[in-house]
Amino acid sequence: QPGPFLKMMRADRIGLDFVRTYLTGKGFSGDVPGGVVAFLKSDTSRPLPDVQLLFTAAPLGAWPYMSPFKAPFADGFATRIVAVQPESRGSVKLASSDPVAAPLIHQNFLSSQRDWQSLRAGFRVARNLASQPSMTPFVGAEFFPGPKCESDEEIDEHIRKTSITVHHPAGTCRMGVDAESVVDPELRVRGIAGLRVVDASVMPDLVCGNINAAVIMIAEKAADLIRSRAQQSVAA
Repeated sequence: QPGPFLKMMRADRIGLDFVRTYLTGKGFSGDVPGGVVAFLKSDTSRPLPDVQLLFTAAPLGAWPYMSPFKAPFADGFATRIVAVQPESRGSVKLASSDPVAAPLIHQNFLSSQRDWQSLRAGFRVARNLASQPSMTPFVGAEFFPGPKCESDEEIDEHIRKTSITVHHPAGTCRMGVDAESVVDPELRVRGIAGLRVVDASVMPDLVCGNINAAVIMIAEKAADLIRSRAQQSVAA
């Protein structure tokens, strides 16, 4: 059965709906075809969820169309699999003493076998969900990577070809009490007076999902720390 996304993305329909949504705050284009999320453990030995599933009730590649000028896209849906507790660690280094030079970033993705295990397990869960009876009316066929992708080796090759970073970078100047940490427990940059870092880069490790709420909490805490410091200075 078709979903509403393909029908509404015809250029004349979505153009009018953009205007409607802008003026009234209501309309098809005021929403996104997503919002269904799952956090899962790839195996029971994990203390925390290590896999996130992001369901999108539309193709990941879609565009406004109008025949004969532009052909419509193929209808479908997708599930993205996210490793939310990666063990792989990269590095960020200075390229030179020039402060405006781009840093040397080595992401070192998927250097841990446990990260591969997480993504493989998430892939199989997503495929299993799509095969459930309640999904049958909406599934014509698995078109990517296709039902022949079954073995660990075949799934790994699919992961290599399609992996991307996802939305929530963190941890590049971590907080800590050791000499290797960039900021101290009050978010002050070590070795530089009067400078704090207040964002997701101070996280010593990733949270198990979207970082927005955690960043707001860091900012609230930083505000309290700065207020306290200012009040002490005035009192002195």
